[in-house]
Amino acid sequence: MSSVAFDTVSLLEPTPRTHLRPLPSVAAPFEQKIVPTLRPFPHPSRPIDRAPSRTLQLPPGDCAYWRAPADCEWALQYLGWGARNYGVAPIAETRHEGWVYALVEAGNPTLLHDGKCQRIESPSLVIIGPDCAFGWRDQARGTSRLLVWMWRQPVHAAFGELRRNALVRYALTPGELESLRRLHAATRMEAHRNDAHSPAALWALQSLLETRLVRMTEGWHENARQELGERALSWVESHLATRQPLARLADFLAVSPATVQRLFRESFGTTVMKKIAELRQREAERLLATEGTTVKEVAYRLGYRHPHDFSRAFRKSSGRLPSQLEPPLA
Repeated sequence: MSSVAFDTVSLLEPTPRTHLRPLPSVAAPFEQKIVPTLRPFPHPSRPIDRAPSRTLQLPPGDCAYWRAPADCEWALQYLGWGARNYGVAPIAETRHEGWVYALVEAGNPTLLHDGKCQRIESPSLVIIGPDCAFGWRDQARGTSRLLVWMWRQPVHAAFGELRRNALVRYALTPGELESLRRLHAATRMEAHRNDAHSPAALWALQSLLETRLVRMTEGWHENARQELGERALSWVESHLATRQPLARLADFLAVSPATVQRLFRESFGTTVMKKIAELRQREAERLLATEGTTVKEVAYRLGYRHPHDFSRAFRKSSGRLPSQLEPPLA
C-alpha cells in the first residue's frame, strides 16, 4: 500500500510503504514516525469545530448514501457508496465537519484541492481532514464507484496525529481493496440497524478500519502469506496424529483445501501430505531414540491405525525399518 501526501503548496511524489504520516507543513516536513497504538474513544458529545463554511455536499438524490440524523450523536456522520458521475454532478470544493475516508474502487475521478486537480487512479483510498477543502469532478461521461466514510474524528493514535488539513492518498492492492469493501458493507449494515448497540458497534468498526489502514502502511499484507504459512506449519507439527490433516488444517485456516495446497507449494515447495510425512518421520526418529518407546507406541502416537502401516511409511521415506532405530535392551 503506497501513499501520496498533498500539502497546501504542491503535490508530493509517491513515497515508499511506511507508517502513516501526518501532512507535511509548509515550513518543514514532519519526520517523526508514529507508533500505531489505539487510544480511548472520545465521548461523542465532545465539541467539534462547526465553522459556517463547512457543508456536507450530498450526491444527487438517486445516488446511494446514508446520513446521520440531525439529532444523532454517533461518531459516524456519513456513508456513500455506488456509482458517481462527477462530470454531470461535480462536488464543489468545501470543508466538512468530519474526517473523510474516500475509497475509489473503480474509475479515475479528479480530486480538487486548493485550486489544483489530481486524477485519482483506482483503487485508491484518500484520507481528508476536516480543515481541508476538497471536491470532485470528472469527464462528462466518466463514471466512478466510491465507498466513503465520514467520522467525527479518528480513534487511532496514528490518525489522531494527522493535521486537520491533511490530504493523503494510498494506492491499494486487490486484497486491500476487498478487505475495505467488506468493512464498508459492515458499516452500512450497522448504520441502518440503528439500535442501542449501534454506537459501540460503529466505534469498533472505525477502530478496525483505522487499524487495518495503519497495518497496510506498515507492509502487513506483504508478510501475511509468510505468516499464514508459519501458522499452518505450527498447526501441523502440533497435530501429527490427525487422520484428516488437509481437511482439518483448511478448517483451522478458514480457507479451502486447494488454498492450503497452494500455500504449501509456495511456502515449502511441497504438498501438504509430503510435508506431514517428513515431519512424522522426524518425530518418529526422536521418539524411537527414547529408551523404552516401542514401534507400536510410536505408530499410534503419530496417528497410524496399524504399526505395519507406520513401518511401511517409515521405510519408504528413510530406507530403514523403525525397529532398527529402537535402542537396544540393557
